[in-house]
Amino acid sequence: MPSRWVCWYIVSSLVFAVGADLIQRLMGNNMWFFSIMHLIQFVILSVFYLICIKNPRVRTLIRIIPFIAVLIFSIDLFKIEGVRAYNSITAGVKSIVLLVYGAIYFLQLLKDKDLIEQSVYIDTLPTFWYNSGLFIYFCTSFLFSISYNSLQALQTTGQAKLGMTVAILVINYVVGMITMILLYIGLLKTKRYRYADN
Repeated sequence: MPSRWVCWYIVSSLVFAVGADLIQRLMGNNMWFFSIMHLIQFVILSVFYLICIKNPRVRTLIRIIPFIAVLIFSIDLFKIEGVRAYNSITAGVKSIVLLVYGAIYFLQLLKDKDLIEQSVYIDTLPTFWYNSGLFIYFCTSFLFSISYNSLQALQTTGQAKLGMTVAILVINYVVGMITMILLYIGLLKTKRYRYADN
């Protein structure tokens, strides 16, 4: 079942990439669309971690946090940064919360007595690979997310060179490709080890 939510995340990434490009071509500004993307992907990945994480307290928090996120995302979109700017607060909150979920899941895997008793190596679990890919991606995108508006402002005033922004984007895209490879490895593991997806 976690694999289904990872597939939804991948599909949403493709849909939002195509949608963002179309909106940019038609309307000239697609920044509001990124806020919607961040919110929907946050909910999708929250469900993924809700399925994976076993701790009842953390599961309760995962059920509550999306409602708080909607509030934060709405305030950021309509009051703080606006619909015409990249919502760094929204993207940063999404990244940091998902990093916390990922760290909790890694710790759970390291301490899981069921896996130890069954002699299951964590690298055979699809969810390990999904979490690894997502964790690496959000580590990188967090820095990009919180600094993008500043980079844009510096670039428009001439204080930042275009090369710096391009370098950050290239790093983000390379890490995105690594993430897709890790998600693919997880999908391959799902095929081989159906027990790991239950």
